Amino acid sequence: MRVREFPILGDEDAPTVEAFATGLDREAARVLAYLVGREESGRFSGEAASRLAVRVGVDLGRGRVSDVLGTLTDLGLVVETTVDSEAPGRPPKGWRADAGRDRTLTRVRALHSQSLLDQAATVASAFEDGLSLGGAGSDPRTRDAGRVAVGLNWEPNGLHAPLFAGTYADYGVDVTLTGRRGSSAALSAVADGDVDVGLTGAATFLRARDTVDVVPLALYYQRAIVTLYTTRSAFGGPLRSVEDVRGRRVAMPAGSETGALGRLFLAQAGVVDDVITVRANGEEREALLGGDADVATGVFTDPLELEAAGHDVDSVLLADHFPVPGPAFVVRRETLRERPEALRGFLEGAMAGWSVARADPDAAIDALAGHADADVVVADERRKLDGALDRFAGGDAVEKNGWGWHSPETWERLRVALEQAATLNP
Repeated sequence: MRVREFPILGDEDAPTVEAFATGLDREAARVLAYLVGREESGRFSGEAASRLAVRVGVDLGRGRVSDVLGTLTDLGLVVETTVDSEAPGRPPKGWRADAGRDRTLTRVRALHSQSLLDQAATVASAFEDGLSLGGAGSDPRTRDAGRVAVGLNWEPNGLHAPLFAGTYADYGVDVTLTGRRGSSAALSAVADGDVDVGLTGAATFLRARDTVDVVPLALYYQRAIVTLYTTRSAFGGPLRSVEDVRGRRVAMPAGSETGALGRLFLAQAGVVDDVITVRANGEEREALLGGDADVATGVFTDPLELEAAGHDVDSVLLADHFPVPGPAFVVRRETLRERPEALRGFLEGAMAGWSVARADPDAAIDALAGHADADVVVADERRKLDGALDRFAGGDAVEKNGWGWHSPETWERLRVALEQAATLNP
């Protein structure tokens, strides 16, 4: 009786899977990690994997494994060959990764950055802004795409740590990351030409489309980070759902991302006409703590900071109820058309930083530390990053297409929702 051995993916392979998943369908990332792992092992190096071996190694069904292997072969990430067999007739098919982890990862990022650029052009075309981009990217080790200035949607903090962990020089670009005072400020910086790329809220982008000539490049976080929050003392008890805010005073900034999405949240829940809006531009927390409001709109880090200050806090996340996209990178239309190499380099470097944050959040926070305010508490920023990665980074689009993915349908759904909530036009 013969014994056949099959290696399988283990916990030690998780960082490789996560890194590949930034640019691939997650199941494809698992198969690719398995084949790369075989190639780098002492026992199975140079030996092609049969379809059965892949099925056992990644715990996927036959049909799905066949589809994934076909995709990876078409992308040039694995090669199809044959496996040795003692059975008569034609030898069965086999597959190998023809490069190690680092080279394969470089290929994955190059392919995905091009896919994101193509998708950005598709979205722009849906906005009636047709674009024709440059050809496939050159070797990142030899190209020089120049400088890319990025305006963030706030001062550098834990939410931005993956960007500061990015290895942009490895992809031929010199990236500078600077904070702006909100999504509108970041968007204006792009429109005015002060920066090449801006990180801005999805609602802010859509509300400004009639006045600024920018298009979305990629989503940074897949899901909106806006929340309604309060303290037990201010609310007089627990806030369990958005329904609980009926008849209450809600502190909300006019014209901002949190204000637009906060109103959308209330409208979608059917309670917008049953609340008293307190205009507290930039002072929502103070209105709450000072007794001028019962509930405040903000981002998910606001409750964390109140908890750290000793308050009993309750919050309700928009993303847990409605599929609203998170903050997006936006660029001028001519930048997307005329500087695809620079944008590819930025996206590839950002993907590298995203992989670092997933595999080693402490390393990402360390990369941020030199750029944040001197009074930033590392533990607090780590808590923000962990919460953001856990709650807002994932979703079906990411599972199927990789980091940053969006579509015309993504934006049309949000546009219609904002219009119905009477908050599309500031």
